[in-house]
Amino acid sequence: MKRILFLLLVCSINVSLHAQKKSKGKQVDTNYDSLATAPVTKKTSKKDDKKDKQVNTNYDSLATAPVTKKTSKKGKKDTKLTSVNYTPEIEIPVADSSKKFTGIIKYRITSDDPADQDSVFIVFGENQFRVTMFIPGYRADQIFEKNMIANLNDSTFLELDTKKMTYKTEKLGARNAGTEFSLVPDKKTGKVMTFTCDEYKGEMTTKEGEVYEAACLISTQHSYIYNMDYNFLNIQPLVLGYKIVLGFRTKSAENENTYIMAYKIEPGNTASWFDLSGYKAL
Repeated sequence: MKRILFLLLVCSINVSLHAQKKSKGKQVDTNYDSLATAPVTKKTSKKDDKKDKQVNTNYDSLATAPVTKKTSKKGKKDTKLTSVNYTPEIEIPVADSSKKFTGIIKYRITSDDPADQDSVFIVFGENQFRVTMFIPGYRADQIFEKNMIANLNDSTFLELDTKKMTYKTEKLGARNAGTEFSLVPDKKTGKVMTFTCDEYKGEMTTKEGEVYEAACLISTQHSYIYNMDYNFLNIQPLVLGYKIVLGFRTKSAENENTYIMAYKIEPGNTASWFDLSGYKAL
């Protein structure tokens, strides 16, 4: 059984090793602006000019009907609309420099089929990521390797050819553009290896309208202080709220699960992984 998420990853790097999914209709979100009511004025004549005055019409930004102010001989009485806005308190993530992490994290990619076992190595550098995907070929002993760099400094995405020592550059975020995540904490914790992780749950929605159940386990001991959130190829969360994601799961409408779980963490200096001095740009 081929995994839906892994198909998206493979298709994003132009390797035609799995079947492609048909696109569904695009969903359109419609926002409606509030409608204002036209002002109404009171006509006056010469006879009534001394007694009555024209009604002044004021508009409140949040009201759908005008608020009028009337005057009389006895004195002025103002009727005003008071608007009260309630903003819920939202906890803003803060980077924890005491738990700053740079290094390599190795993940396994699995599905409901025990035969499906692939891997991806991710280098967490200073404001950039290097991702190496190992993709099985047609033979049992055949493995394809793909290397990519996401540079958050200049918003570029590089695809490397480590054999020819060349690379191609494109705009960061162009692949799988339009995919959205809605993940919120569910007040549960889990463990990946020996590390305690906070659990987040929600949905992943593609540009074509496909909806997946999604969940993340984010480490409470590994902080990525350079960026608050980052999703590799827009479909694999690596950082959430300045914390590194150690576990990620998706479930399709057909109840097919894909798991990406960290199995080894190697802290260290990563500068050499992003040194392209020996490479040639295409």
